[in-house]
Amino acid sequence: MARVLPKPGRRAGHVPVAFAGPIMDAFLAICQGLGLALAAGLAIGVVVPPIMPGWGAAVGAAPLGVLACLAALSGADEPAWPAVPVGALAGALAALVVRDVVAGAARRQGEDPSELSAGQPGTLTAIVIVAAVLVALLSLLLPPVSLIVLGALAWLATARRRRAGRKYEGLRVLR
Repeated sequence: MARVLPKPGRRAGHVPVAFAGPIMDAFLAICQGLGLALAAGLAIGVVVPPIMPGWGAAVGAAPLGVLACLAALSGADEPAWPAVPVGALAGALAALVVRDVVAGAARRQGEDPSELSAGQPGTLTAIVIVAAVLVALLSLLLPPVSLIVLGALAWLATARRRRAGRKYEGLRVLR
């Protein structure tokens, strides 16, 4: 009977975990990059002035999302190409959603969103920055958490868009 030698780096009799492997490593690295890109988008979305159009916040957050995702992927020795779509889309989505939420909160407080400055400290700004730091830390420690954050931001974006569509529903003029 032929004796089977263990693979290099494994001890004899060691049974590998079912999900361990290069595909799972790449998935976890992409999740880390996604979380860091979302955190960058959250931070950019709260500091841009509310008078800036939505596409401006998205264009400003996309490169930072790509850089954050690229840092996570290069740190894990994974290919860099997923950083471009994942980082750009995640950063832009987070910036758009947060910018919309912050502008809405300013309107509800009775402040004119066009008079708010980018450097104005406020409670909501501090809360969003703390949330961005928490998202970044959690995505580094538990990478799949970033998928939950992405789902929550997507749900918030669709819910706000749906509510905005119903806002003026009863004000139609009948002829």
